[in-house]
Amino acid sequence: MSRMNSLSIDTTSVSFALGEVSGVLLVVGGVLTLVWRLSGPWRRVSAPPRPLPAVQLAQLRARRRNIVVGVLALIAVGGVVAAVSSYHPEPRAADTDAARSGKEPADPAVGTDQALPKRTIVAPKRVAGYHLMTDQEAAPYAPPAANPPTRYKRWYYDSSPDGEPDGVLTIDAVEWDPELAAEKRRDSLTQELRNFFAGAKAREVTSFPAGPMGGRLSCGHTNTDHGEATVCAWSDAATFGFLTLADAARLDDAALIAVTFRTAAERRS
Repeated sequence: MSRMNSLSIDTTSVSFALGEVSGVLLVVGGVLTLVWRLSGPWRRVSAPPRPLPAVQLAQLRARRRNIVVGVLALIAVGGVVAAVSSYHPEPRAADTDAARSGKEPADPAVGTDQALPKRTIVAPKRVAGYHLMTDQEAAPYAPPAANPPTRYKRWYYDSSPDGEPDGVLTIDAVEWDPELAAEKRRDSLTQELRNFFAGAKAREVTSFPAGPMGGRLSCGHTNTDHGEATVCAWSDAATFGFLTLADAARLDDAALIAVTFRTAAERRS
């Protein structure tokens, strides 16, 4: 399963939000121009109902102009409010508070200058009813070695005595992956998960509480080489991980299992 599939448009970025604001302001400007032009004959009293003295005609034109200006002011204020309310970019993943602490890491994260907590990422031997398969047991199910090597770490788990993996845990972290650090400076958590689930061609993607580690967590259904599965992915300031389960059909059940796996695999001090 592909870990990332970058989309061309990040709808959570500052540039996209500024584009939305500009679009709203352009529409408002067009409406203001249209109202001003269409009200021209009425403002100038081009066809008065009866002949009026010059003074009264000037006063009538001034009143009508003030009315139109007032309407334009209301439209402009409403447009500015709409433009401001449409500006809601998300922070980049690296700028979120998740995985951040006041402590300096023993080894600075690769490619990032953010202060991250000391932590280790290990494969738990037993978690949520699953046990870790040995390299020999998992070898028939592991993909061929990639060249260059894959950026993430992957472990296989079994929950039944049939010897086939029922869960696959995959984790990538900025400590060892400078490409992930660059992605987290570029993308928001929402965009990271959106890219992942687009690459996985997942269905019914739903957000769930991310648990004590923070960040974002979503789950969905997908098809694998071995049939339909449930996949949950999570992201925070320094980590991206996902868990593929062949024996959990309900998304809410899979989300709880994913939180348990994530909490057991990432140990912070």
